[in-house]
Amino acid sequence: MKIFSKIWTLLKLRDSKLQKNPLDKVEFTHYYFKQISEKYPTISYELVEPLTIKAITAKGTQVYHHLDNSFREYQMDLNDLDKILERYITASGNLYKEPKDIDKNRIVPIIKPIDYFEQLESFTGPEDSENLPNLVWEPYNEGLIIVYAEDQENTINYFHKEEFEKLKIEKQDLKELSIRNLEEIVPKIERSGENGSYMLIAGGDYEASLILMTDLWNSDNFAVDGDLVIAIPNRDLVLITGSNNYEQLKHWETFVHECYDTGNHPVSPNFFQWNGERFILI
Repeated sequence: MKIFSKIWTLLKLRDSKLQKNPLDKVEFTHYYFKQISEKYPTISYELVEPLTIKAITAKGTQVYHHLDNSFREYQMDLNDLDKILERYITASGNLYKEPKDIDKNRIVPIIKPIDYFEQLESFTGPEDSENLPNLVWEPYNEGLIIVYAEDQENTINYFHKEEFEKLKIEKQDLKELSIRNLEEIVPKIERSGENGSYMLIAGGDYEASLILMTDLWNSDNFAVDGDLVIAIPNRDLVLITGSNNYEQLKHWETFVHECYDTGNHPVSPNFFQWNGERFILI
């Protein structure tokens, strides 16, 4: 698929918002609440605010379900509501299970925006900030961080520091280990596009994480005009061109912001340039 065909498809999906009578945030939250309550009747649920549901297990463990990504996905395709909710709600079941030891061979790096933890706190509110997970993470650049998680069958499990410490893995070795695992876990990486403008396709969950595979980012894989420049508006969308391709960068600017504002799992509205070792904010 050529990159412009992919972009056109994404734009068409976003145009589905114009259909009549879509659910608003409140209606979507209530419908989600009904579906998840029926799926897991032994769990107690509370409506916190639009797009936020609190789950309380029989042992008193609190879990917050933030529906922003599922709502954004619904807005992109209004005809797939039940299918989208089934996928997200099924994945939620892993949060209620008794925790198991982390499989170190399934630890993966997840690229998140630098204000990720501020976003989490804004979802829960200051009164529940002590319940925010103490995740394992490190900075990547001025606009992005790496949060470490475990790839599981139906979900990505963001584990706590206490769980990680049981593995006796040195923190300085974690990034290299997770990238090796990612190379084994991610489906075949495909490059779409031509004439110095490309897109990466790798299954939908880990495209943004591919920026950590340093061997991938070279002129043999991407023939561009100038240095490699990327945009990662969402975790499943990585756009690539050259630093001298001013026309393409200008053309993508509005599109990148639109994807970031309306797409699910937003990462960054900015562009990043390869310096030979990593991508830096430009």
